[in-house]
Amino acid sequence: MTSLQIAVTGIGILSSIGKNKHEVFESMKQNKSGIDFIKSFNPEPFISKMGAEIKAYNPNDHFTSEEEKGFDRCSQYAIISIQEALDEARVDPTSDLTVGLAFGTCNGGLNSLEEQRALEELDRDKTRKYPFYQQGDVVAEKFQLSGPVLTLNTACAASGNAIGYACDMIRHGYADMMIAGGSDSMSTSVYAGFNALKALNDKPCSPYNEQYGLSLGEGAAFIVLEPLEKALAREAKIYSVIEGYGLTSDAHHETAPQPDGYGIQKAVEMAMSQGNVSQEDIEYINTHGTGTKANDPAELRGLRSYFKDQFDDIYVSSSKAYFGHNLGAAASIEYVTTLLALEQGKLPATLHFSEAREGCDHPKLVTNSMHSYAPKYFLCNNSAFGGHNSSILSKNVSHPSYSTPKSKLNHQANVKSIAICSFGTIHALANEDGSFLLNIFQDKTSPLHLEFSLKNYNKILYQRRMNPLTQYSIGACDLTLKKTPMDESDFEALGLVYGTSRGSLKSAEKYLGSILNRGEENASSVYFPDMVLNSTAGKLAKIFNIKGFSSSHSSGGIDGLQAIHYGATSILDGKQKAILVGAGDEQSRLSTEIDKAMDLTASTYDISEGSTFLMLADDETVKAEGLQQLASIKGFGQAFNSHTDLYETVEKSVAQCLENAELSEEEIDFIFYHNNDVTDSEALLKLKEKYVHLPIVTLNHLCGYMESNGSLFHAQAATELLSLPKKDQQFVMQSLGWTKEKLETGLIVSTSINGNSMAMAIRK
Repeated sequence: MTSLQIAVTGIGILSSIGKNKHEVFESMKQNKSGIDFIKSFNPEPFISKMGAEIKAYNPNDHFTSEEEKGFDRCSQYAIISIQEALDEARVDPTSDLTVGLAFGTCNGGLNSLEEQRALEELDRDKTRKYPFYQQGDVVAEKFQLSGPVLTLNTACAASGNAIGYACDMIRHGYADMMIAGGSDSMSTSVYAGFNALKALNDKPCSPYNEQYGLSLGEGAAFIVLEPLEKALAREAKIYSVIEGYGLTSDAHHETAPQPDGYGIQKAVEMAMSQGNVSQEDIEYINTHGTGTKANDPAELRGLRSYFKDQFDDIYVSSSKAYFGHNLGAAASIEYVTTLLALEQGKLPATLHFSEAREGCDHPKLVTNSMHSYAPKYFLCNNSAFGGHNSSILSKNVSHPSYSTPKSKLNHQANVKSIAICSFGTIHALANEDGSFLLNIFQDKTSPLHLEFSLKNYNKILYQRRMNPLTQYSIGACDLTLKKTPMDESDFEALGLVYGTSRGSLKSAEKYLGSILNRGEENASSVYFPDMVLNSTAGKLAKIFNIKGFSSSHSSGGIDGLQAIHYGATSILDGKQKAILVGAGDEQSRLSTEIDKAMDLTASTYDISEGSTFLMLADDETVKAEGLQQLASIKGFGQAFNSHTDLYETVEKSVAQCLENAELSEEEIDFIFYHNNDVTDSEALLKLKEKYVHLPIVTLNHLCGYMESNGSLFHAQAATELLSLPKKDQQFVMQSLGWTKEKLETGLIVSTSINGNSMAMAIRK
């Protein structure tokens, strides 16, 4: 792996201990905690009355009344902190620079749904603010961003995941700069869920302390990232240099960490390997440290397993006693406050500490007040429901030995080809083996109602009360794995990237319904874990014992292609040799309400459901494992712009894709376009006008519109088409009215409801 070498040149933060970075650090210096009695809702029904809320927050101080109506509290917090970061970095995102956004969240726009106190006949404008991807998209629209925009939903590791993803987008040339971080606002239903799990502390939390339990918080923190070389050239302030990051899955339990901390151990190992940094150089670790009985000792065990005896010489602390557990914003808030402390030669402290409980004793635990020290390198680690783990490796520019680097930007070496080795789809039109392309044209009258039971398919894979989205996804993943010669013992080394715009809304209905019917104090602990969108990815990892590079995300239309892109990037960076990429959608009463709010019911396409998976691998692994090479991925392009004609954004993503793939327009034989037929109908027509010599087709009029899975479904269709025997390939082409003699190279293009566009090139 090659080092990231990405500079942090601006930071912004909004939390319970301050409304900007200066207030936050002053509170830290004074050992102040923002954890206090809850004021935004009545906490009397709960075992704890404590939380870390933003004090005296008034949206009118930051937004017009019209803006306030359009932004959920989650996106409001994000906008405030991003503006602070951009101001410090001296960046105008509307300039010629391509600036993107990686947005981490656990709750998304849940406040906008909660305040309606209903699950049917919902208010359109309020419900429109609910989808998780909507938070990142409206923020990107506010700042007129044009680069990659993605919402990472890996629960409490989401903003750490976002920082890593943003670094990749810069280093692989998809953006000049990225804004990365996370935001989450206090939620009654989320508080009720943690109460149901008995995870709350009735006093301000103190990680590793004898009294355990967490304190929920709210807030946002974002950083501006750019190549170190360019930051130096424009003499920008540099807070730190990110050298590597790791993402893994525990594959263990929905809400509890693996007791031996293996997942966080592997995440640290991945980050260290990418950064090419020796263990002896790590002198401080900001841990996840929630204060819960299971998390704290597991995390320390995992770190000790990696660092061995050297771990006793590393300073360790958890910052959550300052501002609570900020869920999707936790990683970025903890990273930013670590940077603020290191700039002043300090280490953040673990407040409210009296005595370490069993399994949590550490000789260099920083407690009760900040410690003066300047580590050479440091790690910021986070873990999450669903088993996701993130670790960010950074160089401390405030260390006495730090000198300004003189080397040029570190370009990726030894670029490999990425093979599509296998596929599988669960869909109303799919075969038992997971293929579907020939079916689409053989019987155009098939109903799109999906009847699939994982229990009937393979009862060993099924678990009681498993939601349809997870059932579809496990089925599709299993079909994909069955087509490979891999044994179950090989699965642990695989990675997994999963795209879902909404998660399981049937589970959300059941959980929120338990609150509406029985009150917050009787919220369902059974359905609460499935409220986090990464729960499906977590269940997939557990069922198949997948413990490699792991992520989950939302985008509202290009989720499937983004899963392929992020999975391919992990292979190019040497983090994975083979990876499963998937996406899925399920239908429910609540999903229909969201379809109405997002105007998707205006589409001429039926709304359908299902899941698709592909397996990707590098050339060496294809040969070593005896995998098939059905097609090769040649390149990607991605753009966002909600302020101009969507076709301009589509054209930009296609042009970037062709450049990335080193292909000319003349080398493309066909284009499959996953469109929603609401916001992108004209863009499709203009694309056909420009590429009049190319067959351009969408399959959605035959298979239905799938928000998350549609682009991956089209990618499988292209893979099937390129790998079909000549006779079957000719049949498909004739059905489409194509007159080409042979097919070698195709593009898959996809657009989202909010102006996101992505393109991928594949070749036979």
